[in-house]
Amino acid sequence: MKNVLRTLIYNGQVSLTVADTTAIVQEGIRRHGLSPVSAYTFGKALSVMTFMSACLKEETGEISLSLKGDGKCGEIAVSGNRRLAMRGFIENTSVSGEADGLSERACLGENASLTIIRDDGYSRPFVGACAVPENAGIDEAFEEYFRISEQLPTRIKSVVTLDEKGACAFAGVAVLQPLPFADKDTLAQVEEFSLTELLSSLQGKDVATCVKEYFSEGFPIWEERKAAYKCNCSRRYLTRVLVSLGKEQMLNIIREDGAVHIHCHYCNTDYEFTEEDAEMIFPQSK
Repeated sequence: MKNVLRTLIYNGQVSLTVADTTAIVQEGIRRHGLSPVSAYTFGKALSVMTFMSACLKEETGEISLSLKGDGKCGEIAVSGNRRLAMRGFIENTSVSGEADGLSERACLGENASLTIIRDDGYSRPFVGACAVPENAGIDEAFEEYFRISEQLPTRIKSVVTLDEKGACAFAGVAVLQPLPFADKDTLAQVEEFSLTELLSSLQGKDVATCVKEYFSEGFPIWEERKAAYKCNCSRRYLTRVLVSLGKEQMLNIIREDGAVHIHCHYCNTDYEFTEEDAEMIFPQSK
């Protein structure tokens, strides 16, 4: 089911993105075995990065986030691409406490920074960064990034709701970005618009139905797509990486450690390559 929608509202003066990220956050929690607070904070970052991935223009486009601070969660890293394949990790998977805004801010800490690397397929990736405002949560951190690094006034609201077992019952994100030619009346409407109300109306509906029912005015939906939690690691991919080591170096590692062990932080998967694998990777080598 398509779960990301992008459209223009207010007579084409404002870009609106709405995404139901429930399945994405559920998979992230499952793969990493997250506590409620870690799940809540990571899920919000994963949701906002789904929006940012949807904004990539080129089919080969990729984007990544590094959010680091002196708080309880350590680093949060999320990557996505134009195909809306999302993946990521949170350094501390077992932050304790209640899954709410106070714990979210404690996860980031008092001194945190956000760095975005966006590769639109051009000759050089764009790197933007900002300091996270004091007492800010995930949404405010991203809003500050857009203000500082991209000079785009942006309103962001992400939601993660967990059930009594710590599983994700609902997650979503809604984002408003006025276009450069938006007039003063429209900008005032954007400030008053309730993203929380819009996300509340999304639960139990697909994104297209939600947006069409929420707004009385008619407008074209220019993009509706599906996002999912999907890591790009695999034994086949890692085999190509191991070829660059060469057979002798690979065998040296196997002699010392018993096998080549590779751990993917993004999907929490372990890979093991033995001497038998080395012989298959380098069949002609002596």
